[in-house]
Amino acid sequence: MTVANLGVSELLGLLLKLVASYLFALPLGWERRVVSAVHIGLRVLPLISVSSCAYVFLGQQLFTGSDSNEQANMLQGLMTGIGFVGAGAIIKERGRSSGVATAAAIWATGGIGAAIAYGYYVLAAALSLSSLFVLDITPMLAERARLVRRSRRRNRDSEKPGSE
Repeated sequence: MTVANLGVSELLGLLLKLVASYLFALPLGWERRVVSAVHIGLRVLPLISVSSCAYVFLGQQLFTGSDSNEQANMLQGLMTGIGFVGAGAIIKERGRSSGVATAAAIWATGGIGAAIAYGYYVLAAALSLSSLFVLDITPMLAERARLVRRSRRRNRDSEKPGSE
């Protein structure tokens, strides 16, 4: 079977996978669009997921039998390329970096699309949900840690001799 000669069932399966990869990445895109200062989200993250799904599907169709090791090479190249896209989201100025979480979300959405293409829907759902958890909960934990650190610093400063 070649890509040009997909049957109805293969075509419907591909369309289902593309839609699923879009839907699994959309919540991450929404979260990044709302929270991130980098303004990457609703279009970019689902597009990366859908594209990853399509590339893996092509690899499955083109590299079969004795060429099956080529699928691993194709997946490696895909994830490396997505890493470069993510690197473009990182901004460094005045000794501070921003956009790192968005870069990680970009990479995660590539994994979501690839997992769906291979039929690992549970893995894709787990990756999507765990990424959302990290992106939503971690900032709250970081804020709590900042407050604790500030409180400890105040306590330490008030205990110094002559600080009364």
